[in-house]
Amino acid sequence: MISEKESKKILEKAPSSPGIYKMINEEGIVLYVGKAKDIKKRLRQYFQKDYQHSTRTKKLLENTAKIDFTSVDTELEAIIFESNLIKQLQPKYNILMKDDKNYVYIKITNEDFPRIQIVRKVEKDGAKYIGPKTAAHKVETTFKILKTIFPFRHCNLDIKFKKKLEIDNEVEVGNKVIKYPCLDYYIKTCAAPCIGKITKEEYAEIIKNVENFLSGKADPIVKDMKEKMQKLAANREFEKAGKLRDKLKKVGEILEKQKVSDPNQEDKDVINYYITQNKAYFNLFQIRDGKLIGQENFTLSAEAAEENESTEILEAFIKQYYKIATDIPKEILISHEIEDKNEIEKILSEEKKSKVEIVVPKIGNKNKLLEMSLNNAKIYADRQKPSWKVESEFTKEGTQELQKLLKLETPLKRIECYDISHLGGTETVGSMVVFQNGIPKNNLYRKFKLRTIEGHPDDYKSMQEVLTRRFSKITADYKAKDYIFKKATKKYEKEINKNIKKNNLTEGIDLKNFYTLEKNKKTLAAFAALQEHGNSVAQINSFFVMPKERGNKIGRKLLKNIIEKTKSKRIYIICKNSLLDYYAMIGFEEIKKVPQELEKTFNSCKACEKNTLAMAYDKNKHKPDESFLQIPDLIIIDGGKGQLSVATKVMQELELKIPHISLAKQLEEIFTPENKTSIILDKTNAALKLLQRIRDEAHRFAITYNKERRTKRMFK
Repeated sequence: MISEKESKKILEKAPSSPGIYKMINEEGIVLYVGKAKDIKKRLRQYFQKDYQHSTRTKKLLENTAKIDFTSVDTELEAIIFESNLIKQLQPKYNILMKDDKNYVYIKITNEDFPRIQIVRKVEKDGAKYIGPKTAAHKVETTFKILKTIFPFRHCNLDIKFKKKLEIDNEVEVGNKVIKYPCLDYYIKTCAAPCIGKITKEEYAEIIKNVENFLSGKADPIVKDMKEKMQKLAANREFEKAGKLRDKLKKVGEILEKQKVSDPNQEDKDVINYYITQNKAYFNLFQIRDGKLIGQENFTLSAEAAEENESTEILEAFIKQYYKIATDIPKEILISHEIEDKNEIEKILSEEKKSKVEIVVPKIGNKNKLLEMSLNNAKIYADRQKPSWKVESEFTKEGTQELQKLLKLETPLKRIECYDISHLGGTETVGSMVVFQNGIPKNNLYRKFKLRTIEGHPDDYKSMQEVLTRRFSKITADYKAKDYIFKKATKKYEKEINKNIKKNNLTEGIDLKNFYTLEKNKKTLAAFAALQEHGNSVAQINSFFVMPKERGNKIGRKLLKNIIEKTKSKRIYIICKNSLLDYYAMIGFEEIKKVPQELEKTFNSCKACEKNTLAMAYDKNKHKPDESFLQIPDLIIIDGGKGQLSVATKVMQELELKIPHISLAKQLEEIFTPENKTSIILDKTNAALKLLQRIRDEAHRFAITYNKERRTKRMFK
């Protein structure tokens, strides 16, 4: 906690201007990021003894050891800065929306014959995205219904329109990953553009209808379908008319759920929420053209959040939701005023490129919509009760108890557990389950088919293979975790130029193209330049690791981070032949012909150094596994001392210092590398219950995979 003397010093330095402030604990972890119109005034409020702080703020102040602040020119800048920092740091005491990896979007690709897909990430690829949607299963159901009405494609074929004089509808198909036409064509859920069964214009009409339908503009579609049905019936084409009638019925069923009384026909979002058990449960109605086209539910969490903090909670949701939303309406209805209403309206209006208003209605239809939204938020909160009880009461206590028991400094945010399963030595498999904040994360689970063990059971060697395969992927990242990747600043300009001249690297590249790895926030450890040549060609130049830092495997981190920064799918590097193996280990491959944009540079390098070669990194070949990239706070092995010694050996070989323990089932003994004797806890202990739950989940997952392997083998 900050003393009275320290608080006076902080207030003396604090500016009376807009900006952000970070409240930091003794370990240097940011607990809270706040924004203020007047930083000094806001901080003074925290230090007032007679001020009625909420429970959350009291806890925050008790754990705060230091406050950093940054002033900016306007309140608008402060809001944007605050939002970016909260997303990046995820501070414990901020109001946070649950991980956006749980959301899905409907993607309409930018191609001659667009695909419509369900994806989890918005990319800058020219496609149209609709979302976020919180219930993936509902989106999939809508997806299936829409395909029966509008036969669009969702395959991965690359279909390009190729017009010729004699043929109006010829196509060229690339990326032939499936046999085509596929089953969708034969069951009438795809118009088969892959074999030229539909023109580009006709297909574009299908996609336009889907877009209109999803955005609530279904009336013209229904009218057109009715007219076509009547014409078919008049022409005595009763079978076709009947099929169209069935499609109309399905459309009607969907539209029946979209009825909302809104005579103004305005596009609006209706937002309300209900607070319980340190969480705010939000309900959002999307109304477009007077129809309710979507209802989404979101959960926001904060340490000891209370109802009297409603202004901050609602404002936090609006800022975080519209940062990931692909559709901003003209009007947003909310239940009460928020502090930064005008500034948020400006940000949203700029994003939408037309005026956006945040409205607090008191009476009338709009207020009734808010009441309906509140009721739905309460229903959603009630449905979530089992999950928040499990998370808040059981898992939180369990992770804290386990951290104390093992005397670990880092909170146990990510725990991984490993198990081996086989039947008499056949179909030996390994499992990896992941628990985050004590909750299982099924999408991060991974299975291992053992490569070195077959025919005879050897649990030790099996575990060694699994752990080696998993953790060898993060060895370099672990060693380089103390190095910060950032844009090059003036601070290092002289040092970069000096090393470029001294080591005959490419000169004349603008500083703005350089990225650096910084050690201890004061030492330049490595640098490289990224040069973009249009949208398709990117080149890494002047790559250099300081001699003192070599051997720490930080070069891989620098290159990997730079590769992530570029939009190009293919990144090139020109190097000496002696460095071929180094870049090959990272994923670069030698190429015989360089792109036209790099020919001049390559020929120039070749004239100076005969043993010069060009290499390329293909992003499509090296898609990173999200789960394997993360470093756990604790590893649990299902087994006793022997299994634990295997884990210790792997950690030593890979030079990793990740805490690891094992849990033996017979007596529920906990083994640690530091203790010769096991730890036995009371059966009611929260830490033991958590360990058992994680171990049992790893065991279940391993057995399930083993059964799958055996079943496949039987039917081969």
